[in-house]
Order: sequence, then C-alpha cells, then structure tokens
Amino acid sequence: MKWNNLTLRVGVLAVVAAMLLRFAGSGIFGNAIGIFAQPELASFLIYSETGRLPPLPSTDPTSGSSCVPTTQPTTAPTAPPPTAIPPTVPIDPGTSMFTEEDAKYVKFTYSCSLRPDYKKLLLQKLSWDLTSDKPTVLIVHTHGTEAYTKTPDANYQNHAAFRTTDDRYNMISIGDELTRLLEAEGIHVIHDRTAHDYLDYDNAYENSRKAVQAYLKEYPSIKLVLDIHRDALTNSDGSQVATSATVNGKPSAQLMYVSGSNDSATHPNWQKNLSLIEKLHVVTEKNFPGVTRPINLRAKAYNQDLSVGSLLVEVGSAGNTHAEAMNAVPALAEAIIALAWGAE
Repeated sequence: MKWNNLTLRVGVLAVVAAMLLRFAGSGIFGNAIGIFAQPELASFLIYSETGRLPPLPSTDPTSGSSCVPTTQPTTAPTAPPPTAIPPTVPIDPGTSMFTEEDAKYVKFTYSCSLRPDYKKLLLQKLSWDLTSDKPTVLIVHTHGTEAYTKTPDANYQNHAAFRTTDDRYNMISIGDELTRLLEAEGIHVIHDRTAHDYLDYDNAYENSRKAVQAYLKEYPSIKLVLDIHRDALTNSDGSQVATSATVNGKPSAQLMYVSGSNDSATHPNWQKNLSLIEKLHVVTEKNFPGVTRPINLRAKAYNQDLSVGSLLVEVGSAGNTHAEAMNAVPALAEAIIALAWGAE
C-alpha cells in the first residue's frame, strides 16, 4: 500500500501526541515540552500543517529580518481585484538605472555559507528585451496547490491545511493575474498552470524541472523563468504569520525573491540570476516601500540552474488572505516591466 504525504504526516502526529500523553502520565511532562521546543521538531510540525519546511535562519547577524510578524485579524475583508497598472514608458536598452546608492535597498537572509559582492552584482548590465513577438516569460508553479488563510466569502475546499486544488484561490490564480498584467504591456507569457505538487509533493521540483526544460527547448526566446510560491511563517505559538504591506493604497502581502546558489548544488550561473533578482528587488522596494522582504539566498538550486534569468518568488505567506496576495502582484509586475528593455 502506498502512503501519501498527508497520511504519513497525520500518522506521525498521532504517535507524537500519544508520546506526549505518556510523558504527562509518568511525571516527565517538562522533558516532553523540552523535546517539542527543538528546532528540528518545530520544523516538522510546520511541515505537517502547511506541507512546507521553513527556510533555515540567517547565519549572518547583520542581515535583515526575513519578515515582520503582524497580528492576523480573525477575518480580513476581501479587497477588489487589482486593476491593470498604467501604461509604462519604454526604457531604452542600456539606460542607467542603478547606482551604488541603490545598494542600500538590498538586504539578505542567508540559508547558505556564501556572501556575494551584492554591490557589484547590482551594477552589472542587464541585456535583454522582453517585448519580443515571441514568448519571453515563463511562469511555473512547483507548489501550485499552496493557498492562503480562508475568509468567510471564499467558497472553496482545502485538500490539506492551506492547500487547495481550486485554481481560483491557489498559486495558479496568482500566476494568472501576473500573466494578465504583463501581457497588457506587450510581454508575451507562457503560463504553465500545472500544479506540480498535486498528489506528488516529494517530487514537485523534479516534475516542474521537466516542464521547464520542455518549454525552454520549444521556446528558446524565453529569458525570464518565474517559479511562484507562497511562504509559510509561524509565530512562537504556532499560529500563521501574515506579512503586511500596502500596494496602490490596498492592504497587501509582502514579496520575497529567492535565489539558489552553488553552495551545495551545481549552479554555475547563480550570480547572474542573483544580479537580476537584486535589480527586481530594488525596483520593487523603490516603487512600494516595505513590500519586499530581504532576498533569501539558499544553498540549493531550485531549478534555477536551467537558465539565466530564473528565480523563485514568494507571494505572501499562509497567514495572508488571497486578496492580500493578489494585491501584491502589481508590485511584482511593475518591477518586471521596468526592466523589460534591459538596464545597466
């Protein structure tokens, strides 16, 4: 009999609960609580609820905080759908957009041992044009069933905690909105609406890797690959954290750009990808102060080794509502559009 992820997690939690009761009956309850305070078990409990392991904490005491925990309301109003962003003025290739002064906007959290020269990477030239008549942007969802905190008006079913196959409320909907905004500006997008984690969470990255490889082979014009997720953050009591910002006057989730590296993976172009991520991060933060969390630099590649111009974006967290996540999408779209004609 093949056990799926959810069955296995529920079974293990039942065993852990039984152990806790046994400890309580034998007078060593305090020791049991100490065991539950261990980071490894805390990470497992987060996984059992959300299906995701939290990123490792930064090893750099000077790095920025990964997020600012906020008090989550019991109910959050559903904001109206984001409106299309105003037409932008094309930026000529080679326009100087970044200076050393802009490096003050770049902040990191580290889940690896590497410390790149982020100022040098920010000032590297970006040579591309996303406005070709062929597809130049690919949007994928390795964890497509990730969802947000439900509001009373949200009529969908969760197939696990903070996960749904209803594409109106999971990460597919976020990709749909980003696709709409980019295509309104003449950027041709391929949106892979496959939930690569459905029924096969453990192999989700391998599943999405095969899809990205196929798209890159069929459409060599693709220059930007976005893997869109939502994060999972918890308070000390285990409750979900809602990230908080404001975009176009509306309550919004925060964005976090995630960069892989070659710290423990084969990823020769990771610094080229990080140079792009830094540029997107700066533009996003300048346009909407507070909407970005620090860039998270990780040891794994997360399929970003497949092409230059690949990155992972976390749109809010499980504690956010779907409306707050949707309100953050224009901030991401504006940053991409600002760099669509290249920059140096």
